[in-house]
Amino acid sequence: MGRRLLALALVTGACNAELMDPRDTPVDAQPTGDGSATDGPDGGGTMLGPWGTPTMIPGANTAAGEDDATMSPTGLEIIFAISDAADQGRKDLYVMTRTSTSGAFSTPTKLAFSVTGSSEETPRLTTNGKTLYFASDRAGGAGGLDIYMATRANPAAPWSAPALVPGPNTTASEKWFMPCGSGNDYLLVAGPDLAMGTINGAAPTVVAELSSASPETGTFLTSDCLTTYFASSRSGTFQIYTSHRTSTSTAWQTPTVVSDFASVGGAQEDPWISADGRTFLFVSNVSGSKDVYISTR
Repeated sequence: MGRRLLALALVTGACNAELMDPRDTPVDAQPTGDGSATDGPDGGGTMLGPWGTPTMIPGANTAAGEDDATMSPTGLEIIFAISDAADQGRKDLYVMTRTSTSGAFSTPTKLAFSVTGSSEETPRLTTNGKTLYFASDRAGGAGGLDIYMATRANPAAPWSAPALVPGPNTTASEKWFMPCGSGNDYLLVAGPDLAMGTINGAAPTVVAELSSASPETGTFLTSDCLTTYFASSRSGTFQIYTSHRTSTSTAWQTPTVVSDFASVGGAQEDPWISADGRTFLFVSNVSGSKDVYISTR
């Protein structure tokens, strides 16, 4: 009798496992600094393995100096900046595409709205891949670098003419605009500090818990607005830091260094992590110029 009950329990358990909706199993995860993962950018709890050895992305690793990388939600498109020595070191935005997440990226192509005589940099795509935010010092802004946006109907469609984003721009320089949640809240770099604000709201305010006496850059914010990655030189050289908060009304925790990619060496900045926690982009200057690296798990 006991054996029959045990067999029935095993069969029932197996059936329940097969019938479970895979969406009930969280897949997002964030690095903890020791090569493991405990929780996802958007609240997932699945344990993921350690990050793979970071590698340079072909096409984004030349002597010209590449940085500011962001990837589309599908993983088939990467947008990044290249410094143009012939244009006084100003940056232009380039795009590379691929047909599958296991394939190689195409040759970089400059985005049509990135023009000589102004700098276009720090791109960030929205979660649907239809809006691109970036910083530019082109004429018509509020002063210094300002936040612009371009839109498209789908990934194959051309980008619209860039327009100033209402809310974040001041006479100081703003860059690394990163929206979250409904898209109205954002984190960005304002001058040397990290600041938060709301589109169409007042000027962004400095986040004291994240900022330091040293410059910060490269903000990334998860879509639930609860986890951030950024780079700071507070340790003497730029390194990637992360911080979490339990809700949008609570304070950010003390930032900690992301040490998962220490083996690469050099100054590290410009973090980007995919929604499923399995792809990480960052920049290192260990080769003598800035290059874009990718790590997966």
